[in-house]
Amino acid sequence: MAPDPPFAVRVKKQPGDTFGGTMNFIRIWLDHRHIQPVSSNPVANAQRGVGFAIGFNSDDEAHLFEREFA
Repeated sequence: MAPDPPFAVRVKKQPGDTFGGTMNFIRIWLDHRHIQPVSSNPVANAQRGVGFAIGFNSDDEAHLFEREFA
């Protein structure tokens, strides 16, 4: 598995949401803001749950995404 890009944000799938539903919501958010992520990888971690690691081109994009999904 390749390491996360320098500007990566992890998003935890919320209980009750489907994996595909969470990814679809993220994709809509990115498309609306005309942001093309460097990467989008599913992540499974026993302590943090299941979610995604989204890689961004800049620190600004990563912070905007993180602020909206916090």
